[in-house]
Amino acid sequence: MTTETQPLVSIIVPCYNYGKFLADALNYVLSQTHKRWECIIVDDGSEDNTPEIAAQFITKDNRFTYVYQENAGLSATRNTGLRNCKGKYIQFLDADDLILADKIKLQVQHLELNNEIDILYGDSVFFNTDKPTELLKGREKGQYNKIKSLKKSGKGNGMIKNITVNNFITVSSPLVKKELIDKVGFFDTSYHSYEDWQYWFRCAHEDAFFQYWPQDGTETCIRIGHTSMMTNSGKMVNAGIKIRKYMMPFLPLHLKIYNLYRLVKLFTRKALLN
Repeated sequence: MTTETQPLVSIIVPCYNYGKFLADALNYVLSQTHKRWECIIVDDGSEDNTPEIAAQFITKDNRFTYVYQENAGLSATRNTGLRNCKGKYIQFLDADDLILADKIKLQVQHLELNNEIDILYGDSVFFNTDKPTELLKGREKGQYNKIKSLKKSGKGNGMIKNITVNNFITVSSPLVKKELIDKVGFFDTSYHSYEDWQYWFRCAHEDAFFQYWPQDGTETCIRIGHTSMMTNSGKMVNAGIKIRKYMMPFLPLHLKIYNLYRLVKLFTRKALLN
């Protein structure tokens, strides 16, 4: 597969006041060995140096584009990226995270050879450092915290069951077919947390085929140890209640019972937090 015949991949990078991390994310985009990509940086009304960082990369490489919107939340920001993308495949990448240099190349090659797959995902690396180059050194030595996913592949009721149990697919882990996104639609903007979980559930409900493929070099790298929405326990409990209420009407009886059990646990935890 030559560069000219490679499928176009759209990398969507939402950013809200993460200018201090954005250059790291975009430098890793530049390092991709799959060369036919576009990267859409969507600024969700940032009040920091996000526009200046984005401008540096747009000047450096015309595959980067920058879109500004008034602050509307992560779901709306990803939707803006989807409205502006042209690729056959979609890579979501939060501005504080990273993707390894071969991730897109390897996943594209696998998808091109296996047309039945709609969502291809692998493992995640969680790192706590302000020096991302140290992540690669650690990876070469096997010194990083690699979290295995649940190793679930499939479609239909089996995948609906798996996703009901837990949100086990990190949003930047998969490469997703754009034709599936066209079928499923945009992210639900009423979700401010677990919007990706709700989206994967909707994909499963549309009979999408998910494949877990833990190929070395396809890991997504998740930065931890800084303030984020994931640090607010009350918010995450409320988000968990919201997504489990959403799932309920779509589930068979045995999963409704399981989901109700998880809801009761969440309401108990909410009461203890109040």
